[in-house]
Order: sequence, then C-alpha cells, then structure tokens
Amino acid sequence: MSEKRAYALFLYDMACAVDKILEYTKSLSRQNLLENELVKDAILRNIQVLGDAAKKVPPEFIASHQEIDWKGIAGLRDIITHQYFRVDWNILWTTIQEDLPPLSSSLHSLLERSLADDNGRSV
Repeated sequence: MSEKRAYALFLYDMACAVDKILEYTKSLSRQNLLENELVKDAILRNIQVLGDAAKKVPPEFIASHQEIDWKGIAGLRDIITHQYFRVDWNILWTTIQEDLPPLSSSLHSLLERSLADDNGRSV
C-alpha cells in the first residue's frame, strides 16, 4: 500500500538530501572525496533520495517550476542506481560544487512557498 504524502514533503526530502551532500563535502577537496569511500557512499544514497523524491513531485508542479532540472536529477539517480559503474567522481564533484548550492536555494524557496500557500497537497 502506498502512503499518500503532500508533495511539499518530497520537496523537503530533496532539500535535505542536497543539504546533506553539501555538508558532507564542505571541508573536502576533490582528492579527499576520491579517497573517502564512506562519504562517497553517503553522497550516492542522498542522490538516490533526491531523485526518488523528484520523481514523486506532480507533473503540473514540475511544469511550472522549470528552474529545477527535474529530468536531470531523476536521470542522475537512475545512473547511480542502475549503472553505478558509470559514476565519474570528477564530474560528480563538479556537480556538487557548482549545481547543488543553487539547487538547495531553489528547493528551500519552493518549499517555503508551497507551505505558505498550502499548495503542498497530497499525491
């Protein structure tokens, strides 16, 4: 049986996953990350959560918020889950450093607006 959740909770899950990745990597260099299997595993897990949650956000919400690369997020999750052997940590490092900080800001903003507008209805 599937549990109904307000889509604002999926936005929350996404924001938390991104924030965890940023926290885990904030004091690491690229080389430190490449050598730290525990952090790499934690990053992969949170990318899976990020992508899974993104896939559960309603299409009409996604269509009205194209500032988020919903398809790219879901696609990265699929690669990590089904083609884990293709993960390029140098590319992932760049993604973490360049793409995740603005994604975190966007997700927190969307989450705040969804909760304030009471639009985070159950899906």
